[in-house]
Amino acid sequence: MSASSDDRLAHRLARAQAVADARGLALTTLRRQVYTLIAASERPIGAYDLLDALEPQRGRVPPTTVYRVLDFLVEHGFVHRIESKNAFLACCDVEHPHQGQFLICEACGEAVEIPGAELAQQLAGSAPAHGFEVRRQVVELSGLCASCQRDPHGAP
Repeated sequence: MSASSDDRLAHRLARAQAVADARGLALTTLRRQVYTLIAASERPIGAYDLLDALEPQRGRVPPTTVYRVLDFLVEHGFVHRIESKNAFLACCDVEHPHQGQFLICEACGEAVEIPGAELAQQLAGSAPAHGFEVRRQVVELSGLCASCQRDPHGAP
């Protein structure tokens, strides 16, 4: 990880801690470790990958424990669940609750959260006309990132 990556990660951790403090939430050691692993990853990361990454630091952690931590982090907007990958990505704006829209590369797996408040409002607003109550909204667009488009084999 480069110095600028370290700085970005430190900034994300500080922002997450400030949000947790402001909301009266406890970022326990395990919650912070899981959030750090997710925030450090450029790609969505699955629960079992998190378990493997935690083992050197904490020993074997039961999967149910990690899933409870992930539920907490998603519920409070620290991370988003990428439905199509059954994986998690750190939220780009933890200070402001919002619906997530994601660009996901089919070749390398990189995911990017993009702004889209207008789209989220439009989608949620059309549902009641059909007698539907929206409880969760995730928009995922899959394709090829710029790097994979340049690679003739479709991978970095």
